[in-house]
Amino acid sequence: MSALENNLSASKEHKLAVGTAFGGIARFYDAWYSTPLGNYVWKVESAAIAAALPARIEGIALDLGAGSGMSMELLLQRGAYTIGVDLSWQMIAVAREKLHTHPRADFLVADGEQLPFREGIAGLVTGITVLEFVPNPPQLLEQIHRTLRSGGQLVLGILSSTSVWGVERRIRTFTRRDIFAYARFLTPWQVTRLLRRASFAAIEYRGSVYVSTFTPTRFLACLGQLDDCWGTRWLSRSLGAFLVFRAILP
Repeated sequence: MSALENNLSASKEHKLAVGTAFGGIARFYDAWYSTPLGNYVWKVESAAIAAALPARIEGIALDLGAGSGMSMELLLQRGAYTIGVDLSWQMIAVAREKLHTHPRADFLVADGEQLPFREGIAGLVTGITVLEFVPNPPQLLEQIHRTLRSGGQLVLGILSSTSVWGVERRIRTFTRRDIFAYARFLTPWQVTRLLRRASFAAIEYRGSVYVSTFTPTRFLACLGQLDDCWGTRWLSRSLGAFLVFRAILP
């Protein structure tokens, strides 16, 4: 078997494993976000995503790695006709159940590295915690580049390796096999380089989630102010557990 065939086989196995892992937690994925820590995390993460989005989204938006539909809701609130794309049919089933009555929501089970859309179909593409789970990030960005129209915007949410959570997640992979065992955590500088190589411009990012998984619940409300204070500062933004990148396709 050639090196290319080996790589394709490994990529296929990785995607199958990721789809199976997320499919296995689809029905209780949202439950964590109802806990005090989970509620806090989504509050500050969604605020960071919202800050990167246009006030009004015209036309079609693709939400890659849509999961249970949480990020889709942010796009729908801004007027976009939103297509949620995910490798896991179980995740898409959950998203469909939540949003099936929304007239501008659609869903598709598909591989982000082989998007079945024509060129320039979207004015906006989002990928929230998807880049770190694909076996070939440059290929994913190539597909995003192809489906975005000129002047279109890309918003990526990344689980950063330069954070306390990043260290904790890597340690967890040694003690148990969870979804993070299939992730390759990236630094903000790696993501920036990937975006530049994919010919994206006007690249900027902000940080979010400046607490650890061990932070006492009673401190969460006051610590939420850290996101506003640290998230946009050059020296501290990279320490956030969740980074939101915004880039433009020239």
